[in-house]
Amino acid sequence: MRTIVIGAGAIGLSSAYYLRKSGVEVTVVDPAPPGSKASAHNAGWVVPSMSTPVPAPGMLPQALRWMLRRDSPLYVSPVLDPQFARFMLTMLRHCTTARFEAGLKVLAELGAETLQLFDEMAADGVEFESHTGPLTMLFRDAAKLEAHIGELETMAALIPGFSWRTLDRSGLDRELPDVAGGVAGGLQTLGDRSLDPASFTAGLAAACAGEGIEFRLGRSASLRQEADASVSVVVGDEVLRGDRVVVAAGVWTDQILRGIHERVLLQAGKGYGFDLPLEAGGPAHPLYLAEAKVAVTPLAAKVRVAGTMGFGGLDETISAVRAGGVLAGLPAYFTRWPDLSTKPQPWTGLRPMTPDGLPIIGPLPRHPHVLVATGHAMLGISLAPPTGRLIAEMVTGRSPARHRAALAADRF
Repeated sequence: MRTIVIGAGAIGLSSAYYLRKSGVEVTVVDPAPPGSKASAHNAGWVVPSMSTPVPAPGMLPQALRWMLRRDSPLYVSPVLDPQFARFMLTMLRHCTTARFEAGLKVLAELGAETLQLFDEMAADGVEFESHTGPLTMLFRDAAKLEAHIGELETMAALIPGFSWRTLDRSGLDRELPDVAGGVAGGLQTLGDRSLDPASFTAGLAAACAGEGIEFRLGRSASLRQEADASVSVVVGDEVLRGDRVVVAAGVWTDQILRGIHERVLLQAGKGYGFDLPLEAGGPAHPLYLAEAKVAVTPLAAKVRVAGTMGFGGLDETISAVRAGGVLAGLPAYFTRWPDLSTKPQPWTGLRPMTPDGLPIIGPLPRHPHVLVATGHAMLGISLAPPTGRLIAEMVTGRSPARHRAALAADRF
């Protein structure tokens, strides 16, 4: 059996890895180097504790209130496209407590074994920078801290080995003495990790190549339906044929599917970030700044700061104002860090978003030999191994029935 995987990001590479482990011949196609897009430009968190849907009660109304702020952490830039309007209206319908809680359970169960899968990858020779240690969520608003406790209680019931505790102001002073006085408290989780996402995609690509997976990089791919109803992959002037095709092209998935007159309800969510130098007194473990919606990730050679979520089409240009909003919120949480006298350079990444906040994983009903794996929002790194394993199970006919409907490509 041969499968062609379109997309060399974390999801595509994980799919290729598990397909090969299942005995499938694999070819990976991508116009860019492995992990060069959003798979490398993210916070680098493996976070069962934060595997929650983006659409949440009050999310879109908050975005509308923030629309006049050019540096807001969540914003919507209207696009003259009926598909965009349909996406936003569908997302609005999912901003209810019942749908949020149902989605939270699906994501928690999908990612319940992700830490074990990362460990197995490392034991199998996949090399990447990884860090264990607590993740602390800092809250300036005590009411928001209390509201988040319910999510953590749900996670603790669903994820083996996951636990958490509350840090009041005195606890913060003991453990994080450089946190600003305006921070009311924190929630600290045990069972989350962080990694350098660029090192993960590079290590996974190297491991895939070592297993005999073929890479066709540097040329765009498209799908073509043949006279016998099969689907081929066109790469330049070459036509590739396989038993299955996996489209794991992130926000560019619809561009790939256009060749067979398919599409999924997907939009790009733009995130921004900075890589800051290591400093004395800087954070030693990952932090989430709840009201600013900013993730802080200490790595071996830098501290990564990432945040914002913007809906506005396939736009990879960098807005200095939007990017600056990530840094603007830091002084409210820290007394001495960071030193921004040397202005850092921002980066951006487009996260594939679905209206309900759950990924799309599975075959297209009208083209069952074409499987889609995308829509992971900010959880692409966290859910890459379980998604890859699930894709391999689907291709080889060994997949469990659970969550198929919740992750189906035609569910909207």
